[in-house]
Amino acid sequence: MISEFYNKLYESFQTSGSVFYNYYSEEYSYKKLSTNLEKLNFHLSTYKNKRVVLYGPKTFEVYSAIYSIVLSGNAWVPLNLSFPLNRQLEILAVLEANIILYDENLPEEIKSYAKKKNIIIWDLRSLLQQSSVKSFDGFDFSPDDIAYIMFTSGSTGTPKGVPVTHQNYINFVNNAMEILPFKKGEVFSDYHDFAFDISIFYLFCAPLTEGSISPIRSDDEKIYPINHILENRITVWSSVPSVISRIQRLRPEEKIETPIRIMFLCGEPFSLNVLKYCYDNLELEHLFNFYGLTETGVENFHHKCSKDDLKKFEDKGYVPIGKPMKGSDIRLTDEKELLLGGCQITPGYLGGIGSERFEVIEKHRWYHTGDIVELYDDVYFCKGRLDSQVKLSGYRVELMDIEVQVGKYPGIKEAVSFVDNSNTSKFLVCALESEEIIDLKLLKGELRNYLPNYMIPRKFFFVDEMPRNSNGKLDRKEIRDNIWKQIQIRADGHK
Repeated sequence: MISEFYNKLYESFQTSGSVFYNYYSEEYSYKKLSTNLEKLNFHLSTYKNKRVVLYGPKTFEVYSAIYSIVLSGNAWVPLNLSFPLNRQLEILAVLEANIILYDENLPEEIKSYAKKKNIIIWDLRSLLQQSSVKSFDGFDFSPDDIAYIMFTSGSTGTPKGVPVTHQNYINFVNNAMEILPFKKGEVFSDYHDFAFDISIFYLFCAPLTEGSISPIRSDDEKIYPINHILENRITVWSSVPSVISRIQRLRPEEKIETPIRIMFLCGEPFSLNVLKYCYDNLELEHLFNFYGLTETGVENFHHKCSKDDLKKFEDKGYVPIGKPMKGSDIRLTDEKELLLGGCQITPGYLGGIGSERFEVIEKHRWYHTGDIVELYDDVYFCKGRLDSQVKLSGYRVELMDIEVQVGKYPGIKEAVSFVDNSNTSKFLVCALESEEIIDLKLLKGELRNYLPNYMIPRKFFFVDEMPRNSNGKLDRKEIRDNIWKQIQIRADGHK
């Protein structure tokens, strides 16, 4: 299966007469891509199973390097340019890199670290200016060889490196090709950083459909991607739902006639409010919700959305994660935590950090997702995190249940709840992002219709906009920290 996949992929590089890279007026063909691959292979082919760090923005040259690294039998490691330098150095230390390939001014601190650790440094542009080429000899990789390594983001502790094998991710790509109704020549968006594993989706599905990739390269495009979508005629969009929420806040009433045929959302809870906006204002043809983790080979569940979901799942407040995809086995603990098994389960973390999340049960490896799920109407819903369950007044409370109910109140765009345990007694706190003034007495009265008293937040705090990390996900830690400061200020008697 592995060699068949790569032969098909490489054939598309060589034979397609289409545009591969499309960024406004900047276009590069598959023919040019194929030439770049062979130039880089001249250097990479002398190595096997080495960890190659790629440092650079979303240029055509960087895309060329990604494919060359994987096709040469080495492991691609994206280094997120938005990370602080100290975190980048931490990642390099955990990784034990062999080669750094860069297309951006490489910080002197990284150069110094590489020299100290005898890491090879290559200037990507210099390699591509050389005339020497080498064809690929074949792709007889072991399914268990490492194709890429990604590091979990948003953590304040030691970065956790996740090695992903060829088998792990190829199974997902084949599933996506089967589930999603692609046409030849699709234009795929590239919204998130390479270090966010949804990048695997467009990196490999695009060439398999002889489609093109159109990257988002500026902060302005990230904040408001509609112009990018319209100008580059995007037909396949993938992102976290929060990106659509931002568009909704900026253009809440206006219908936007986008060229998008297929929208693929993942990475965080997908609210019915966003679903309604997608159908009412974006008029999408195909809309999907996917669920998965880096540790479990990108995506493991899928749900094809419909307008009927708005009524069907009204009480849930969110779109289901759906049903497991081929190759993904599921198991639930007594606490309803989702365990994932099957061919997409990765080998573990580099250095054994967090190895307890992987467990052998009845001779099969399982990954503890930490997510609480339930089966409803033949589809699965993610109800929250195991670590977001709290004990209040002797009751076990799932914070997401509170956020769902608060989020249904008119005018509230987003709600994040947590427990204030600064005093001897614990109580619930809720941060609100709203588009209008909210009468808290009326809000609490409405919540009492749906929640027991112990689940109603005692205090509410308003924020202009919920902070998010580099991938667009809610940064719950920053929200908690900011609210915690406000609580302390009030407790100290300051204004």
